[in-house]
Amino acid sequence: MTMWTSLDPSEVTVEPGARAGARLRVRNTGDTVEEYRLSLVGKPSGWSRVEPDVLRLYPGSEGTAEISFAPPRSSDVEAGPVAYGIRVDPRENAAARDVVEGRLTITPFTETRAELLPPALLGRFRGRARIAVDNLGNTPLTASLVARDEANRLTFDVRPNAVQIAPGRAAFGELVVRPQAVRWTGAEESHRFTVAVRRAGDDTALDLDGTFDQRPVFGNWLVVVGGLLLTAVIAFVVLWFNFSPKIVSAAKEIRATGAPRPVPQGTGEALPEAPPPPGGSGAPKPGGKAPGGPPPLTDGGPPPPGGGDGQGGDQGGAPTEGGQDGGGAPTEEAPEPGDGGNEQPPAPPADTPTPPPWVPGSPRDVIVEFAQERLANMSSTNPCRLQPGWSPGVIDTPTRNALACYQDAVYKDGVENQKNSAAIFETDDRGTLGRATLTSLWAQGISADEVPVGGTSWETTQLMAAFWAAYNREYSPTDFQRARVNAQYGIDHFRLDKDETSRYSSQVEDKIRAYQAAVGLPATGKADAATLKMMVGGSVM
Repeated sequence: MTMWTSLDPSEVTVEPGARAGARLRVRNTGDTVEEYRLSLVGKPSGWSRVEPDVLRLYPGSEGTAEISFAPPRSSDVEAGPVAYGIRVDPRENAAARDVVEGRLTITPFTETRAELLPPALLGRFRGRARIAVDNLGNTPLTASLVARDEANRLTFDVRPNAVQIAPGRAAFGELVVRPQAVRWTGAEESHRFTVAVRRAGDDTALDLDGTFDQRPVFGNWLVVVGGLLLTAVIAFVVLWFNFSPKIVSAAKEIRATGAPRPVPQGTGEALPEAPPPPGGSGAPKPGGKAPGGPPPLTDGGPPPPGGGDGQGGDQGGAPTEGGQDGGGAPTEEAPEPGDGGNEQPPAPPADTPTPPPWVPGSPRDVIVEFAQERLANMSSTNPCRLQPGWSPGVIDTPTRNALACYQDAVYKDGVENQKNSAAIFETDDRGTLGRATLTSLWAQGISADEVPVGGTSWETTQLMAAFWAAYNREYSPTDFQRARVNAQYGIDHFRLDKDETSRYSSQVEDKIRAYQAAVGLPATGKADAATLKMMVGGSVM
């Protein structure tokens, strides 16, 4: 052994967001000049440093190095004791290397963020919302969810009424609001309520304000129309009884005088034959010609243009909508979901999970609405821009055409210009919203310098939403909740110019590494240009 080391103190306590330090003393006990290289090992090495990291000592001399610990105030830094070490590597006598061990204790801190989605509810008998709770502290969180209103005119159903959340994670609760009294007529009535998110062991609560606008069962217009109809009925009854015609019978006079009854006089012609009963022997057979009518289509005749089902055909691959066939006769086309004012099929409740892809006829979903907002906010010169007139949350005809145009453009740009992976059609069909198309829409517009590791920005939120779409092959209810929260963030970004920022933490690095390994890229954990090209091209796991 050619050196002597001492760490003072060997145990240090530090609060996240603050600094603490220790001192390492090294003495050269050899008989030659020695250079000692110092380095930190263990979990604190990412946010700790040694100064100086090299000590050059003469025989018998002693040097000192300062170790500073600066853990960030983040959920990635868990509370509790953490072991670390300082490795001392002599340059001349490498066999004498040593590791000086110490212990660092990180104090706990709590930070909670909650949001009511949406904060304004509307309904006649009930309203539904979600309560999102994020644990930004470094210790597990147990929080209770309690809803109340000052006027005591509402009832609440919160499930679950308590959530347990690990550091850096989020949990969701379902809230159903019902008025205690049904409002049959009149104007809308607004009720204010509060959802209190209270951490276990803490008397203070995080209050979320919300409103429930109660609509009347019968609107004012219906009351007016009903009153007018009732007035008309009463007026008709009054007029009927006051001006009813008097019916006079001449039967008694005729019987008294003995005069013969008048007999109706005809033309002397025979009555026409009655038409044959339906389905009888006189009915025209299918394919025959009815007397006096146009000849019907026969089974042996040519089929209607566009196929045997009578619908309009395609010209050059473009679908016809309510047009005419080749003969100039109008044809009827089956109504398509979301097509130009055609009634949409009834949608189930918004919390019913519908796995991707979303296709024409799928129930309304806020994830589809985000994709529509993204396409509608493209440049005015972009041919794939979604024009006004689309139905929010469903794949109608304008949305389907815009999606197909966007997918074609991504594929063409990837094949001809190598600007992306051109993998969007490997999992998604043209004109549908699948995981590949959703990943591409989220990743559009992100540059590598906007999402550095450790940074906090709206682009990091986009990156996490793109990864979420690419990573989840089978959507669970929890996956849907997170994807829909991300979609609401995107809608708020385009409609309200409101950006929800996220931090590029070590957890994000781990997820990006898994994505990079799955698509054949070096697993660096950094969202570099190659990774973003894969996401824009629609490469999914």
